[in-house]
Amino acid sequence: STQSTWGTALMWWWCVLVSALVGCFGVPLPQDGVLHTMRPVHVNLRPVDSDARSVALHWSYRFAFPDSTPNATHSVDPPAEAAAGVVYEPDDPYLQLHAVSQSAWAVLTASQSERDYYVHCEAVMSRLFKIQNVPSSYSYRMFLDRPNVGRVWSDSFRFFVPPSAEESTALVAYGDMGIWENGVMVAQALSTFLSRTNSSSSSSSSSSSSSSSSSSSSVEQPPASLVLHVGDLGYADGDPVKWDKFAAQVNPYASALPYMALPGNHDDLDGLSWRYNPRPFYRTFRWGRLRVIALNTEEVAGLQRDSAQYQWLVDTLESLEFEQPRPTVVVLGHKTLLTTSTGHGGGNVPLRDLLVPLLIKFKVAAYICGDDHGYERALLVHPESGTHTCLHLLVGSGGARLDDFVPEQPSWSVFRQKSFGFLRILSFATHVSAEFFAVSSPDVPPTVIDSFMISSGGPHSEVKVPVLLVVLSVLIIVSFSVYLFRACLRLSAVPLGRRSLS
Repeated sequence: STQSTWGTALMWWWCVLVSALVGCFGVPLPQDGVLHTMRPVHVNLRPVDSDARSVALHWSYRFAFPDSTPNATHSVDPPAEAAAGVVYEPDDPYLQLHAVSQSAWAVLTASQSERDYYVHCEAVMSRLFKIQNVPSSYSYRMFLDRPNVGRVWSDSFRFFVPPSAEESTALVAYGDMGIWENGVMVAQALSTFLSRTNSSSSSSSSSSSSSSSSSSSSVEQPPASLVLHVGDLGYADGDPVKWDKFAAQVNPYASALPYMALPGNHDDLDGLSWRYNPRPFYRTFRWGRLRVIALNTEEVAGLQRDSAQYQWLVDTLESLEFEQPRPTVVVLGHKTLLTTSTGHGGGNVPLRDLLVPLLIKFKVAAYICGDDHGYERALLVHPESGTHTCLHLLVGSGGARLDDFVPEQPSWSVFRQKSFGFLRILSFATHVSAEFFAVSSPDVPPTVIDSFMISSGGPHSEVKVPVLLVVLSVLIIVSFSVYLFRACLRLSAVPLGRRSLS
């Protein structure tokens, strides 16, 4: 009975203490389970226009489901009494922060014992310029205001301004991550890698950032300015809890760098569109000296010769002939076109027949994809001429169980590795340099196992002047030197008097 009395007294004093805190700070008790779920979370950025001068900031928070709401996944109205917003610093007269839009998506938890809905918020930051006296990065936080609750803040994040069209830049690409142990490992390794500054990166990344460091503020830039996820993000397959785990997994770098995700065969399109890539899932944008073209290869009817997406692709590639300076073009899609991986039978043949002629005709530098799990650098072969003018980069190495390769390695398969990791692409004025980082352990830094360079017109092992031009230049120099030498001899053989008379 004594223990019971002490327990009752402690409980009573605890209630008094909590009530006093509520009275002081104006925060009601979480009777409906709302307070612990309404903090802004799952932050990510994505480019929204063709010249990367605008970036969308997306985040979400959760509320308890009303008991009368049907037991299903569907759209519902967001709470009218909740106001969401963003604050950033330092102040910038150029940057425009548009009004925050909210939309709610009703979901069930895995146990289906609780019913919650997610309010997805999005704010667009536009007029982002890399010029002198304008910040090259911003710190920002989201907040949520609710009557009788007060303002609830998110963590603080730092966002880096996208590169200008004349600027050398770098991006990271991978696919097929998941929320398994290896996916977590790759995400952690990538987060650590992207948290470094250029002063501690390789010499190539320092070169790529030289123009930006001279034209912006003194804030160091990360070793990449964009993250590309080529499908199969968290393998959610419609499960919102898995979407949540994946969002938290990539949050450290998706909140600092624009994060562009394509649909994969394990990404329910509603979940993807809510968070990372609005419909119709195909778009293009300029990123420094790169032109990124992202395709939706998962809706079969949406990528055929008579489809709107195919016509858009043709129009986009044709328009690049008039873009100055002409960018290096990379095309993204989830499905593979040509591979020695055993994951999906060597590539999607109908898609290969459809896309390869376009990629080669318009001098696309590389097609980057996932779907099969591993890393491979291959050469796309023109169906008529047999020439190799476009790289096929399989980067389904984000964490899903790795596939085997066929025993024989044909000549068009230049390099392949059954490895987790990510690809970094660095774009310069004359060429594109790339390197694949293998991730083998959370305790071991990523290791470069493949590096290469490509020009905007096709792959090259190194940037070389044509041999014929070198030979002709040498012949001209030698001939001119011989002519001058003989002229000097003739002049020295003439007597001084005759030279003056003449």
